[in-house]
Amino acid sequence: MFFYLLLALFLLIISCIIYLVFLVQYYHIFFKRQGIATLPLSSYLYGHFTILWNAERFSEQLCQWTKQYGSIYGLVAGTRPVYIVSDVSFLQEVFITQFSKFQSRHVPLLTHILGQDRLHVFASSGDQWRRHRRILISAFSSVKLQKMSSKIDECVKTFVHLSKNGDINIFPRLKQFTLDVICRCAFDVETEVQGNSSNIWLQKVMEIFVRDFDRTPLAMLNRFLPGFGRFWAFLFHIFRTIGLITTPANLWIIENAKDLVNERLLQYQKHQNDDNCKDVLQLLIKAAAADPEKAQLSLKELLSHVFVIMVSGFDSPSTVLAYCLHTLANRIDLQEKLYKEILINSHSNENTVDDLSKHDLSKYIYLDAFINEVLRMNPTAVQFVNRQCTQDTEVQGYKIPKGSLVQADVYTIHYDSTLWGPLPTDEFHLERHMTKRHPLALLAFGAGPRQCLGLRFAFGRLEVIH
Repeated sequence: MFFYLLLALFLLIISCIIYLVFLVQYYHIFFKRQGIATLPLSSYLYGHFTILWNAERFSEQLCQWTKQYGSIYGLVAGTRPVYIVSDVSFLQEVFITQFSKFQSRHVPLLTHILGQDRLHVFASSGDQWRRHRRILISAFSSVKLQKMSSKIDECVKTFVHLSKNGDINIFPRLKQFTLDVICRCAFDVETEVQGNSSNIWLQKVMEIFVRDFDRTPLAMLNRFLPGFGRFWAFLFHIFRTIGLITTPANLWIIENAKDLVNERLLQYQKHQNDDNCKDVLQLLIKAAAADPEKAQLSLKELLSHVFVIMVSGFDSPSTVLAYCLHTLANRIDLQEKLYKEILINSHSNENTVDDLSKHDLSKYIYLDAFINEVLRMNPTAVQFVNRQCTQDTEVQGYKIPKGSLVQADVYTIHYDSTLWGPLPTDEFHLERHMTKRHPLALLAFGAGPRQCLGLRFAFGRLEVIH
């Protein structure tokens, strides 16, 4: 009996390997038949998965391949065809025109682990995503962001005060600053994280990026075999239960946010008639605290949104701020130009500059252009600028099968002289943003309905600190 079980298992493994090899070969030939360039297969079993995964820098690797294979080429990442695209017209059709067929992103293992009832706006799709998006758009409206500006200003003052004494490593301080801002503005929590590197929330958020959960064996299997996502999540729960896997920081944040949410939920129940939503969490709680049949957001979804708001508002903004300050430190002319604009628009004198949070930031044309140029030259989180096809379709004559991934080559687009000329694209010129460009020439925050919902909030933080 045991022999037959082993034989059955052996035959199952062999069948899976044959199936995988077939799929890799099929999609490799599929690209060639459409006239789409593709790399030679690095493995008959993994396709191009290993070479892409082991690349030192994802964005630079795509740039190198684009120079060799053109603006549209294909990769076979495990069992999934991936279109690498730097043609903005193609991307405009994917991200905007045919959005109904490209509503979702790559589904990471954490999404399967959370389950459908605990998804957040970044991971959800279809009607669930539209519901999440509607709630969060109102949370990040211009009116509500203006109410948060004083809190951002308090964080800036703390940052400046702690940065006065001698030389400092600015990057860790910026990470503390961005977490402080997101906790105060989104959750109305004073963490005192600035100057306190031992803060447990800071450590856990940083752990997400240091110990990349997407590089764990099960997460890699999910990328390689996305069709088995629920099975990998099932294995994760088993391994975690028996102690083979420790709780990743992602889940730690979601699970430990319960106390914060429960406390605020009690406060809301005492003051239900107060329509003055002072932060994002209060708006989310209001959506979750409605009658169960009318609730716009479940409590499980609310906890996941606390996580995604905290994490998305932490890493990329701190990195962009670091690039901004580095650029200003090396360009005195830019400092003077921005400073003069602030003096003019804030009606201040050279000795006292009013808080920028009190003014209409839309008037700061050079400041806006400066931040856009920093984002153009130093885009972050470029691997997330992708869309997953949800039904078979065609884009510019190319067949895109359901389940395929369209990945934007952001760096190539941002340094394309036809999009950003005539000034040299490898040089910093904020003036280039005074000219109207293609709507998808700048992809720092994505594009279309699924672009970053915190775009206005992110720009507000970047502008106020300057």
